[in-house]
Amino acid sequence: MGLNALMLLGLKKLPASLAQRLPLLVVLSFLAGSLVTGWTLHRIFDRRSALLIAETSGPALLQIIRAARQPNVAASGTLPPYSWQVTPSGFAAEATHTVPLILILDDERLRAAAVFDAPPKRPDALRASQGPQSPERRLGDLSRAIARQDSGARLSIFQTDGNVLSITASTLWRNRLEETKVALIGLAAFLMGMAAIVPLAINLAAPFRLLARRGTAQLPPLASLEAVRVRDRIEHLKERFANEQSQKAQGLAAISHDLRTPVTRLRLRSELLDDAQLHGKFNSDLDEISRIIDGALDLLSIRQQSEQAHSFALTSLVESLVDDYRDTGRNVTFLGQRPLQVSAAPTLFSGSTPIQLETPGQSMMSGQPDKLRRALSNLIDNGLTHGSKVVVSLRTSNSNTLEVLVEDDGPGIPADRIDAMLRPFARGHTGGSGVGLGLSIAHEIAELHGGYVTLANSDTGLVARLRLQRGL
Repeated sequence: MGLNALMLLGLKKLPASLAQRLPLLVVLSFLAGSLVTGWTLHRIFDRRSALLIAETSGPALLQIIRAARQPNVAASGTLPPYSWQVTPSGFAAEATHTVPLILILDDERLRAAAVFDAPPKRPDALRASQGPQSPERRLGDLSRAIARQDSGARLSIFQTDGNVLSITASTLWRNRLEETKVALIGLAAFLMGMAAIVPLAINLAAPFRLLARRGTAQLPPLASLEAVRVRDRIEHLKERFANEQSQKAQGLAAISHDLRTPVTRLRLRSELLDDAQLHGKFNSDLDEISRIIDGALDLLSIRQQSEQAHSFALTSLVESLVDDYRDTGRNVTFLGQRPLQVSAAPTLFSGSTPIQLETPGQSMMSGQPDKLRRALSNLIDNGLTHGSKVVVSLRTSNSNTLEVLVEDDGPGIPADRIDAMLRPFARGHTGGSGVGLGLSIAHEIAELHGGYVTLANSDTGLVARLRLQRGL
């Protein structure tokens, strides 16, 4: 069974509720950190404690050596933390890692050797210091130096009568890990624990990140119970909203159908009026009623209008739309696609400078071109309504975003009215024949393509910015 399968099996054992998973994750993190920290500190303190005991055990070693030199001494014995044994035979070390030593005790030179199970890491530490030392201090430093090798060892002292005194210390002179290795192992264990816990944390957050994405309802199989309930609630609200929008559209369609009949009757009756001026006023009012009805229907039904999405060049769509306006004598100009501006990396001889890039196909996107054409038409019509000319340009904000700028030379919009202009039936002027739905429809279409519409005043008029996601 692979690691992924084991991890998946372990995740399936988790409680279903997020309220239970979070405390479990905290407890596991605390236990893992406590175990790693406890093991690391225990190893470090154990080694340092052994070194301290060895350094202060010089008098015990001296007592053992002096006792072994007395006649009729026992063949073996124990004086914590050491054990000793006297053998009448010559020195024969089973281990091959031996460091010869000279010990001066009671004004007598004794030959000795430290025998290790593994090559000593710091053999120079076994040598005596240059200054004068008491026997207790010399033996204490020697015991500490042997303990620092982190290897099993024994100290053999050759006596003048041919016997060999072998001293061992199972708690001091033994195999152990160096502090550096202990720290590295603790760090590795901590990272492994984090590697095991991080997937649990990601598993808790991933469903909510997916729910934060618009239109995403597919959750991972191990999503928490709360995430599933949130997903179901979102789906329920989306379905409810769609039903309400559909009911509104159907209701408005029914109202418009009912209104068209009396409007038609009023048009017929207005033809019977002898007063031409009054006849014109009647027709003007009826035309405005018809525009309001048709605009409201378009705004509510724009999302339900079926259109197949496909890839196309936004530059070609904008250029063909502008050509249609120019063919009818409207003052609309297309500046083309502005090059993408990026900053060059600074060098030793110059700072960062902007670079303009032009690449083929940089205006390609996936969407519904007929709806986008209508949104652009609304923005251009709005500019022509309040100005004498409109300039259209296109630029690439980044690799995933396209922007179409529609600039006019009109009077602009009061600053306190800009935010409200994208709402239905909002009008920034008192005259004209519009009903205040064109910008709302354009904004609705932009949202269908993952974007939005913004308005801003400029030195020459109003700038409408249509931002779209490429969707490729």
